Amino acid sequence: MTSSNSKTNIQITPTRTIVIPNDRLSKKLFNLTSADLQYWIEQHRTIKFSELLNHKRFGDIISPIKLFVDDESFTISEPIDPFDRAVLAVCISEWKAGNRHTTPAIIYRALSGKVGRGDAEPSKNQLADILNSLKVLTKLQIDYDMSNCCQKLGYNDGKPEHLVSTLLPACYLQGTTVNGKDATVITFDRESPLFRAAQIKNNQILSFDNSLLDVPHQKNTRMNISLKFYVITRVLEIKLHKQLTPSIIFADVFQKCRILNASRDKKCDARNIIVKLFEHLQAENLVKTFQINKKGVSPYSIYFTF
Repeated sequence: MTSSNSKTNIQITPTRTIVIPNDRLSKKLFNLTSADLQYWIEQHRTIKFSELLNHKRFGDIISPIKLFVDDESFTISEPIDPFDRAVLAVCISEWKAGNRHTTPAIIYRALSGKVGRGDAEPSKNQLADILNSLKVLTKLQIDYDMSNCCQKLGYNDGKPEHLVSTLLPACYLQGTTVNGKDATVITFDRESPLFRAAQIKNNQILSFDNSLLDVPHQKNTRMNISLKFYVITRVLEIKLHKQLTPSIIFADVFQKCRILNASRDKKCDARNIIVKLFEHLQAENLVKTFQINKKGVSPYSIYFTF
């Protein structure tokens, strides 16, 4: 990350559309965890699959590791935090909309469904969450040297060992103005492999108007944003892929959002948030009906129809 004292005014027109690449590359990236990969990054400049499979420390702490020789894809246990993924999706969306910069306030408005409302500013805690997420995304990286994978994914730039250099190449420019106002600016790498992945031919892409994230009577805390972003993208994925069962299992959501081991009260709050979210999705005509299924006295899953 670098900084500049330039007062050059940057014009940004935030997009209302959240775009999520639905290809093998993005799924691969979204299945990385920051804590586990950080050890790698500190020890190795380039990580090869053979090193991954033989890495003793990695073998001790990660299970399972799946490697498909033909597909050149792999999965590492749990995904990065859904909040981080939401921040990343906003950055990709802004990039695809033609913006080469964004700000924490713009990201907050997108995640809260309030794009276009200039007075919707993040609180101190919300700003800290967004900046921490950006730091995670700019530090993560994994390099590998499988040329077949590059060709299959549409990369023929002669640099297969750097197919994925970072999740979110970016820098903060201090003292810059955005649309005439002082702001901290995140500048995207024009050649980011992840962003270019959104333009691979024949790639099915999930997208939705971010107003779906503006759930009535719901605070935009980190947990709430994680829950609603994960559930909405999962519902859209199920709608896109007809073979998937149209249901959301509460325990799966808790695991993805890292609250599986939280207190009973916190998980009860999370269930209520998910139910309110489905009421919102029904009002927005994304789902037609939904039904809460129970095991004993506890809610277990939500089954829904389109």
